[in-house]
Amino acid sequence: MAYSRIVNVEYRSEQDMEVFLSKWKVWMPEHMPEATSRTMVKTGPTSSLLMAVYASSQVAEKARKVVEVFFDENENHMLDVIAFHGEVIEF
Repeated sequence: MAYSRIVNVEYRSEQDMEVFLSKWKVWMPEHMPEATSRTMVKTGPTSSLLMAVYASSQVAEKARKVVEVFFDENENHMLDVIAFHGEVIEF
């Protein structure tokens, strides 16, 4: 069953957001598992929301573990992280 991870990040400043996202753009394709879909939205001048849908909860869990490495390496740019996850509801 499809499974989603939603991550809201609040950055320390607009410049921190720019630096973080430029690093993410390079890092993500090489490290993150394949997603059915992945969308990032700028929700404010210093915040973003990423929603990724994976084929299963196992792939989503792998993604969580992998992204933690990136977050740890870039924690100096982040103020707060709120993460949600769950099965995708299909209509």
